[in-house]
Amino acid sequence: MRFVSGVVVGLALLASARPALAADSDVPANFVSTDEHETIIPHVGFNIGGGVSFPITDAGDRFQTGGAFQAGVSYNFNHRLGIQAEYLYSGYNIQADVLNSTGTNGTHVMQYGDLNVVFNVLPARPFGIYVLGGPGIYYRRVEITEFAGVGVVPYCDPWLYICYNTTVPVEAVLGARSRTDFGLNAGVGISLRLFGGPLRLYAEGRYHFIFSGDIDTAAGPQKADGQYIPLVFGLRL
Repeated sequence: MRFVSGVVVGLALLASARPALAADSDVPANFVSTDEHETIIPHVGFNIGGGVSFPITDAGDRFQTGGAFQAGVSYNFNHRLGIQAEYLYSGYNIQADVLNSTGTNGTHVMQYGDLNVVFNVLPARPFGIYVLGGPGIYYRRVEITEFAGVGVVPYCDPWLYICYNTTVPVEAVLGARSRTDFGLNAGVGISLRLFGGPLRLYAEGRYHFIFSGDIDTAAGPQKADGQYIPLVFGLRL
């Protein structure tokens, strides 16, 4: 009985001492430890998104606004600073007034891989703002085609319950050029934490400058530096 009484008294003294200990320490009594960058894999995040890409200056004079797809993986050193490896694919049509020949068409594709430093100006709780930028390797390809008549293409697929021959337009490639160059990018983004967990909705815009080097033309060496502004919306985990 004496032992039970001692335990009860000890617990009572411990309970009364906890508020005093919390008040004397640097940590508030109601402090709850949270990681603003909590992810499924500690420190590692993923993002995927899509949107539009605007060629500007000389590129904008030749190419229309295109679509873009983006995917990346990041490593967060802490809740403020991280690095991100990223891939983007974007496609564009050539402006109608660039190719004056009737029946001529053209397309442009840009792909890049870059490595960015990401700094969270305002970590997502739930709304966040971040800036990012870094170097990248950019691949660009332009292809010019022309309408070259029609061809008969047999098509038979039992899974689709159809089997017939049809005529389709045929295009011939007049010329194509591709380059891989070094570039830089910088931009800003916003994020919104969803459902109180690691999933975040993000929107970001970035400016990309691609250094083309000299390209041989009939008028002599010229540069075709590229400038683009993709606006991307997606999910970050």
